[in-house]
Amino acid sequence: MADCEYRKLRAEKLRYRSLLIGVVGSGAVLAIVIGLAVGLTVRRCNESKDETVRIGILFSTDDESAEGMKEAAMLAADDIRAHREKVPSAADIQVYKGEYDGSPDGALQSFRRLYDQHGVRLFVGPDASAHVARVTEWATLNAPDAVFISPRATSEQLANATNVIRLSMSDHALALALYLKLQNDNVSVIIPVHTEDSYSIALVQKIRDMADGMMDGLTVSTSISYAPGTITNKEEARGPIEDLRNALRSHPDAAVLLVSYSEAKYVLEAANGDSTLLSRMWYTGDSLALREDILSSPEAKESAQTVSLYGLAYVGEGFHSQRRMRKMQKLADRLKRSPPPFAPLAYDAVNLLYDTCQVMRTTDAQMVLAHLTREAEWQNGLSGRLAIDSKRGRSFGHYLHSFVAPTIPDYNKVTVAMTGSWILDGLSQVSHMSDESGQAGGGRRRRDLSNPDMMSMSAVMSSDMSSASVFTKSDVMEIKRMAGDNCHNPKFSITATDPATYMQMEYNFTDDTFPEMFIASTAYGYSLQMSCDKPGGPVVLDVFCPPSTNPGDDMACVQSVTYPTTTDQTGRRRLLLSQGTISAIGSCVGTSIGCGVCFGILAVPSLGINAASCVSPCAFNIGGTCGTAIGQVASEALMIASEASIICTELFIKGHLDPQTYLADAAFGRQLAAEYPHVMEGYHTLASPIVWLMQRSETATSIVKIFALPWAHQMSYLQDMADEGDEFGGVVMETGMALCGAVGRAMQAVRALMAFGDVLLFPVLIGVATTAACLAMRKNESD
Repeated sequence: MADCEYRKLRAEKLRYRSLLIGVVGSGAVLAIVIGLAVGLTVRRCNESKDETVRIGILFSTDDESAEGMKEAAMLAADDIRAHREKVPSAADIQVYKGEYDGSPDGALQSFRRLYDQHGVRLFVGPDASAHVARVTEWATLNAPDAVFISPRATSEQLANATNVIRLSMSDHALALALYLKLQNDNVSVIIPVHTEDSYSIALVQKIRDMADGMMDGLTVSTSISYAPGTITNKEEARGPIEDLRNALRSHPDAAVLLVSYSEAKYVLEAANGDSTLLSRMWYTGDSLALREDILSSPEAKESAQTVSLYGLAYVGEGFHSQRRMRKMQKLADRLKRSPPPFAPLAYDAVNLLYDTCQVMRTTDAQMVLAHLTREAEWQNGLSGRLAIDSKRGRSFGHYLHSFVAPTIPDYNKVTVAMTGSWILDGLSQVSHMSDESGQAGGGRRRRDLSNPDMMSMSAVMSSDMSSASVFTKSDVMEIKRMAGDNCHNPKFSITATDPATYMQMEYNFTDDTFPEMFIASTAYGYSLQMSCDKPGGPVVLDVFCPPSTNPGDDMACVQSVTYPTTTDQTGRRRLLLSQGTISAIGSCVGTSIGCGVCFGILAVPSLGINAASCVSPCAFNIGGTCGTAIGQVASEALMIASEASIICTELFIKGHLDPQTYLADAAFGRQLAAEYPHVMEGYHTLASPIVWLMQRSETATSIVKIFALPWAHQMSYLQDMADEGDEFGGVVMETGMALCGAVGRAMQAVRALMAFGDVLLFPVLIGVATTAACLAMRKNESD
């Protein structure tokens, strides 16, 4: 019996020992596997860290816009390095500059130098189609492992080059955009004047083919052309100008299409002072649009202003996005001047090459090219979605419409917030017939985009326009009246951003110097401030209006006033915007800034201006003025929009929150109220007592700021008003929204119970009354 128990106990020990050995052995094997995985991961990360993505940039030195493109590429590299500091495992980047003299052979020599001496295989540029064709043709035979991304090359002949990707749309798309613009302006005859190169000839021929095929009344006349390099001064331009003058005499209703390069300056100079030439509309493509160098002489600028030279340029998508504006303003600081509007294309080209190397975990050019041509990834860049079609060109995007502003002889009567010569007039969209651009970006899509020759011919102008606000002198005097009596030495300051140059401007006026009319673009918002001296101290009234690109949208401007520091006001900033004022301020917005300038000039008869192009941008008129809206605010002071964030409102009133962040938070609140009303209800339930405490205790305000300001900055980031969010603010937001949602649901449940109680109360009362009546009747019967 004892021996049996011993054997049983021994077997039990052996079983547990085997189980223990198995567990330990499995743990050891698992530890080894985890260790190997971690080691391989670390090794892979270190390999990625040690590997360098080498990119060459090929831009000419004789073009002002090329300098902006080159600097945009360098800005992209700097941003990548800044990102690498946060993600050390990311590969490094090295950019090599390949500047050349502006000729196709110069581009080839610069490419060969970077290819042979520095081992570069990934290239951004060249920019011009002729230069790209020369380089890629040589590279196909002699450097087959080189890959190019050209930001602006448009020639469809490059579709046969398998080593280049174009981030702009084809010549056909530009021709279609120009054709639709001519059609929209009721142009019956167009006379082309162009240089004899592949780009110009192809563009004019495509417009001619469209006119012949549509048979809608537009005729493209015989071209007036000249050989490249034959116009280097005004005298050499007189020959083509004389031919143009004769052609215009034969076609009294004709307009002019100028497809040229830097020599356009001399063409405009030769046309100066000729009423036959300058009484017509002049159009141009992306080779001249928004270029200031062709307007560098007084004669050329005067001619361009008289005809209001109208141009189209491809800019991708999201032209008015806040992220794009911030990057372009940073680029303007680096250039010390305004950057070209298509600079984001070069920025995106660098990022596209780098990101592809990261995804593929290689810098092999052929694998990178295979990925770019095989994977139809809708990556979001600074210029919008980077969808590439089957011919390695951009699938869709917008063309920016702009024209040279008419001369304003007296800035005391009309002042326009602009730094350059060009004014934006809107955007037009061209896309493939099978384009699914209405879908939200992100994700992958099968590469079956249609042929670029098949383009959508829908409405040319989009709703995303460059709208403007027009202030008259009487409008701003309404602001002065809001300060009350005894307002001495009033000063007015307006800050706005020129959407054509991305440059911010500040204008300062007094009562006497404020112009009869002031026009400011609303594309990136603007602010107006009035200050004056009162016996009790200075009073400052601020108006801050957010970005608006659709003239039909209401502008939810914020107005605040800073009173003198007294015992009852203590310098508090009082919000002066009510829900009823939002739409009224929206009436300040005009159809477009282009039409606004024309309207502003023509509205002052003493200026004597009659700009030819005002017929084109002014398809509609400017709607309303700002005086009425501003005047209404005085009677609605100290009120706030119900959907605004009440904690942020209190922080704004106390001066702890800037107007831009406050506007972004209010927009987020309106969006939240529309999509998740129970969350907003819970927020108001919880926030109301907090605001009550903040109004009575600075200590409470200081405590709330710790959580509310990061939350506000995170909301601003989600509204695209900041480049980076706040991590702590994101945690506070998620936690706060969950809590507010629970409270909101509880409030809804309480209301439902109360409503149910109201429903039950009536029959209960009837039952009680009936019972009482029955008891009374029985008592009477018993008596």
